[in-house]
Amino acid sequence: MPTNNTQLNLKFHATHSQLIAETHARPSHAITGPAQIIHVALKCSDEIADRFFEVLDNDKIETGPRHRTGKLNDIHVKLEKHTEFLSCTFFQELGAKKNHDELITIVDRNFPIKETEIYVLFKLNLVNSAREMLKILPIEQRIYGGKMRDGIDVRSTFTPDKNGIINFGIYCKDQTRDELGRRIQRLIEMETYRTMSLVGLPIARKVGIELTECEQELEDLTLLLGQSANSTQTEDEKLFQQLSDLSERSNILLNKTRYRFAASRAYFTLFQNRTDSMEEEVLGDIQTMSGFLRSRVEPAIATIESTAKRQEILTGDLSRAIVLLRTRIELNLNKGNQALLQSMDKRHDQQLKISETVEGLSIVAITYYAVGLVSYLLKALAKQPWMPFSATLLTAISVPFVFLSVWLMLKRARKAWEDRKQS
Repeated sequence: MPTNNTQLNLKFHATHSQLIAETHARPSHAITGPAQIIHVALKCSDEIADRFFEVLDNDKIETGPRHRTGKLNDIHVKLEKHTEFLSCTFFQELGAKKNHDELITIVDRNFPIKETEIYVLFKLNLVNSAREMLKILPIEQRIYGGKMRDGIDVRSTFTPDKNGIINFGIYCKDQTRDELGRRIQRLIEMETYRTMSLVGLPIARKVGIELTECEQELEDLTLLLGQSANSTQTEDEKLFQQLSDLSERSNILLNKTRYRFAASRAYFTLFQNRTDSMEEEVLGDIQTMSGFLRSRVEPAIATIESTAKRQEILTGDLSRAIVLLRTRIELNLNKGNQALLQSMDKRHDQQLKISETVEGLSIVAITYYAVGLVSYLLKALAKQPWMPFSATLLTAISVPFVFLSVWLMLKRARKAWEDRKQS
């Protein structure tokens, strides 16, 4: 049996290391209060994201090509590259704070945040008492919150301050550093995925207006299609072009929104999972964060779903209308082809009759000339002493035989021509 020191020559799948790294890609950060945590999700290029990574000191710990943790003086930093945004979390325990600058100021001074677009920006304030937690939040605004799993109190107004930062107050006791880190990780992910799931809402509202115009145009064209049962080929082709143009517009809208709507659905699923994992309990008459956020996010996602469904229905209705009109155009073409074939058949019959007439006249003409040639032979034959018939009588007798011979010859020639044509 091989020991732990045995080197096995095993061949792993090409993505094996990436799959293992993904398992450890997003570790929670153990933390002790009082502390401040700033989380920001940014829309930025890979080049700028790499500049974020380069800020970290030489003691940085890489957990994968898309994830990195490290320190900037006394600030712990966690960076994560997602499909369409860069997630940055900055942890600063106030007991180890070495300067008097605000955490957001330090972050802004050392990282190229101003060169990006911000999706999410909020601040978590870990305090030592419930009174301190309430002091952080403005008293003139409504506060939401509850008690998360492991007895962690969380409060927020979900309203940005003058700098666009949403503040959270967090008070906990009797939790270990790791337990608190895991709960905060869930809270950060919940707020991030909540915002990202709503990115598709303005697009859905804008597309909804264009969809209404397309739906009205399709309704008008469908009514016109039903009323024009006896339309001409030109009218049908014009209507077909209008439906094709409308279908192209619909497909362009669908292509523009397919990824965004699919991403919103995926983020919403993650938001629901993170909200459920918080296991928030109601405290007094304060509305819980999960209840408040669900009541706002779910209608927005329903709007996105409704818009996506309308796009599918519009595309399907357009396809059916185009198929119906194409079928009618093809039937009209078939009718025209049948009329053309019937006309060709009539012309063929006429040509056949003319051909037969010409053929009969040709037999007579050929017989006439053939009898003329034969008459020279018959005149010589009539002058023989043993011939009892005159040249005129012999010529008259030869006419039926010559006619029959010409008819048989032409009939055989026509049969040979038809056989060659069929083969």
